[in-house]
Amino acid sequence: MADFIAHIADQEPPAHTTRYSLDSESYSADYAVLRASGELDMSARVEFVETLDRMANEHAHVRVDLSEVSFMYSGVANAIIDNARINDGTVSVFAPTRPVRMILDVLGGGDLVVDE
Repeated sequence: MADFIAHIADQEPPAHTTRYSLDSESYSADYAVLRASGELDMSARVEFVETLDRMANEHAHVRVDLSEVSFMYSGVANAIIDNARINDGTVSVFAPTRPVRMILDVLGGGDLVVDE
């Protein structure tokens, strides 16, 4: 047993693997898309907020594509909602998955979803 414990103690902890991706595409000064995929958990919040803030400051309209998001932490959802309110309609959400749509609806951001 002592050998097993020593073996475990000598191992490196597993590296943190990113379970999400963010891709920003600028089509013009007026329009950009932030595409997210994977699991937008607590570890994704800071990068997501910084990316969305930067894009909202640089473009008149930012569409957040959530069609490939399997999980969304409520803090990320609130960041989208807050950013849309602060920037007066600059930000909208496109194609959220069902679980993501449910979170947005519960938090009062269902009106941000567009069908285009």
